[in-house]
Amino acid sequence: MPAAANQFVAMAEVVKAVGLKGELKLYPLLDFCEPVLDSDFVVWDDGRPLQITGHRAAGSCVVIRLAACGSRTQAEGMVGRRVGFARSSYLDPGFPRPSGGLPFRWLGRPLVTVAGRQVGEVEEVRWTGGQYLLVVHDGAREVLVPAVAPILAAEDGLDGDLVIDPPEGLLDATSG
Repeated sequence: MPAAANQFVAMAEVVKAVGLKGELKLYPLLDFCEPVLDSDFVVWDDGRPLQITGHRAAGSCVVIRLAACGSRTQAEGMVGRRVGFARSSYLDPGFPRPSGGLPFRWLGRPLVTVAGRQVGEVEEVRWTGGQYLLVVHDGAREVLVPAVAPILAAEDGLDGDLVIDPPEGLLDATSG
């Protein structure tokens, strides 16, 4: 089922306040895209716009400065919130999409083979460190499909079938 156009896509979670001037440490999630932090598309988990005045790397995390947060006390009140963008903004021509797209767009979409076999609906996307895996359940069986060419046909939309050309045996293997 297609998600609502304004559905929130989480990119990062606020994990702690940093320093005395209200900076926030973000833990990147699966759909993290640093260029979005420099755009007008970034919003809080309740849809309110976020004005980020600066950001920097902090190990595997990112520290941001907000126009509307000038104290540690204010920043501490934001811990646990999520930062992201509205699903519909992904299709905006000005959205800073990475060349491979973002994985949220695969969730909830039907997965079918080029031969027309219905595999199921993508329930989860996992990052393995080298590629994304699309997770589909076929009864009690978990099917893992690499989201790479030539297995997954190139596309960058938000709706419709995801077409795969799986190598022989891929859909017969089960996860451990």
